[in-house]
Amino acid sequence: MSNLEESDDYIHKPNERPEWRESYYFNWVDIEQEISGFSTIGLLPNTASREFVFALFYDNKRTVHFFEPKGQIPTSMEDALSDGKLSFHILKPMQEWRIDYVSDGMKAEIIWNGRFSPFDFGKGSGTSWSGHFEHSGLVSGSIQLSDGRKFEIKGFGHRDKSWGVRDWHIEGWYALHAQFEDVSIGLRRDQVKGDIHVSGGISTADGNTPIVKAELETTFIESPTKMPVGAITKVYGEDGSVYTIKSDTISDTSFVRFERQFPGGRTELFENMATHECAEIGAKGTGLIEWLFTNKE
Repeated sequence: MSNLEESDDYIHKPNERPEWRESYYFNWVDIEQEISGFSTIGLLPNTASREFVFALFYDNKRTVHFFEPKGQIPTSMEDALSDGKLSFHILKPMQEWRIDYVSDGMKAEIIWNGRFSPFDFGKGSGTSWSGHFEHSGLVSGSIQLSDGRKFEIKGFGHRDKSWGVRDWHIEGWYALHAQFEDVSIGLRRDQVKGDIHVSGGISTADGNTPIVKAELETTFIESPTKMPVGAITKVYGEDGSVYTIKSDTISDTSFVRFERQFPGGRTELFENMATHECAEIGAKGTGLIEWLFTNKE
């Protein structure tokens, strides 16, 4: 677990900068039933605000819950990680979590269990966190749709946990979560002032290997608006391993686009649930491809 402690799965003491943020993130894919999704909660104690997101993709449809409550963050972690509809519950630090979502006739209970050891991303590019780790997992649980249908889900998932000051307006970033039967790859590739910074790890039952380099080709569609839908990512491990991963968005609706204005421009963030194929290991997998683009005006 490198420099990680069980306490890192809990809430950290912030510094005094207003943009200090602590975030919890989970995603999941049951590829046989074509059900996927992700959820995140961000805590910004110095601006007395929180961010709640829950996205579920199914039947070529999507449900997205987005809420940014204002006010002092509750001192109880259980209360801080709940907005009344979406709640995260830590069952065993660095191992097991439960995600609950109830709204408009939909009910989801997702159990997330770590399958390999978590990987410390270190400082990365120095623009997005003070501390950050990622963790491959096994996902199970149940989802009841508003039409009464109920599904028992099972598949792979990924989570990350970060804390510290985050700059959302670097030139851009790319993130990859790729879950295969015996291998998990978590990658972050930042572009800052023209330079590329890579962080991440390749995880197996034997341990974690740092990623030292990543090459990227992004596939876009132009209609109705330009957006990324796939990628070819070549990942190089510190141990000499190489993984060439072809990724495609699962369906036309299994993504969410977020946009934020800032003085001088705006950022676009695309989170796409994806299928992956890796040439070197001859395997198919699932996970996420994510891009942030900064557009200056």
